[in-house]
Amino acid sequence: MLVIFIIFTLMKYKQIYYLIILLQVYTTIGQSIKLPQKGNHYLFTFKDKTYLIENDSIYTLNFSKRENAKLHGLAMKEFKFISNEKVGYMKNASSGIVYAFDGLNFTRLDHSFDFKSQFRSFSFLYKNLIIDFGGYGLHSFKNILTYFNFAKKETELYSQNNTLDSSPIPRDRMVAQYEKGILYIGPGHGIPLDVENPYENAGMINDYWKFSLEDKKWQKLGEGKIKATYPYDVVYDYNNHTLLISENGISEIDIKNNLLINYIDANIDIIKSLNKNNTLASITYNKALGGFYIIIDNSLSVAEVLFVKKNDLLGHRKKIETLYTSKLNLGLYVFGSSIILLIIIIYFKTRKNSYQLITSKIVEIEEELKDEDFKVLNKLVVSYPEYVNYSELLDLFPEYLSYESKKKKIRQSILTIEECLAQKIKVKKPIFVFRRNIEDKREKQIKIN
Repeated sequence: MLVIFIIFTLMKYKQIYYLIILLQVYTTIGQSIKLPQKGNHYLFTFKDKTYLIENDSIYTLNFSKRENAKLHGLAMKEFKFISNEKVGYMKNASSGIVYAFDGLNFTRLDHSFDFKSQFRSFSFLYKNLIIDFGGYGLHSFKNILTYFNFAKKETELYSQNNTLDSSPIPRDRMVAQYEKGILYIGPGHGIPLDVENPYENAGMINDYWKFSLEDKKWQKLGEGKIKATYPYDVVYDYNNHTLLISENGISEIDIKNNLLINYIDANIDIIKSLNKNNTLASITYNKALGGFYIIIDNSLSVAEVLFVKKNDLLGHRKKIETLYTSKLNLGLYVFGSSIILLIIIIYFKTRKNSYQLITSKIVEIEEELKDEDFKVLNKLVVSYPEYVNYSELLDLFPEYLSYESKKKKIRQSILTIEECLAQKIKVKKPIFVFRRNIEDKREKQIKIN
């Protein structure tokens, strides 16, 4: 009866699309947690547990149940959670306010306020610092790095030793990862440099960079082309890589190792129904459970929290390819190609052709050949690079010989010369070139190749 009621309710509001989504989800997932769609929701995972913030309360999720309800007491309405295996921090989505989280309670750490300057930034932990890169706020995209100073209880700028033209283009909601003192940045939403009316035409920035937190320097890695329709979601804690989720599909991105993993059988129907009210809050990955908690839009008034197993969302099949064209590899390729081209040019300029090899050893060759054979070769050498008519070679032999005898002599002489030259100058290609006279096709011609 409940299913029939839902069907009629959805058809009444002409939400057939949501009906299809709901039926598909229920066939593989089952129970879900209902939420008011217009509420303030946020999902995050710490250690092996996933939590749901709903308005002023926080819950621990247990598949289709909300447990341990309590007031969270957070002084903000837009959230971002950062953690590692030991510690977790909740901060407001635009920087400024910071809380520690131990799995049960939040403890405020800052003496600050909501900055409203770095919405949709990438946050990570480095040497007990909470660092943010990029974001959007105060009417501009950012490429700054900020960090929370625990001693001062304030957020400050993290210095960079690069000029503006050797730093990433400002962006938010970017693909990113952090590993062992290196920040990796990829595509994000920003203002491309080559568009007209740039502040009215924000789009995808598709380059890749890395930043050394120790040297405080940026290095460009290369260019790529990611297909993602805005708006899109990113999940940063999947295998320490980024999952880029949009209606174009799901891709796992490993910037460090230059890998793009496309999930061919990703469940697009679930992706299309992701809750659009919250920023980066509609999906979280729970590694211990092997799946995702997701908030989807169910109808005009109801949203739901679902637990979806990893393979039910991503599918089993993967297509792996190169993520970006490496700037270093491209430089090496150009350098290597230039060296090869130079070698080829030098080779062909310094390489001796058959004529040069013959003339360089003409004395040795003369000693090896009979007089009449050497006369034939010398005629060809003197005439090089022009062709010589066979009739001219006939004149090199005694007059008492018949025409047919002279022809045989010429054929035998050329064979003898070729055998001698093959030993002396050691070339693999034919030594002589033959053709018919252009003006008189009856006349055969020969020249040194």
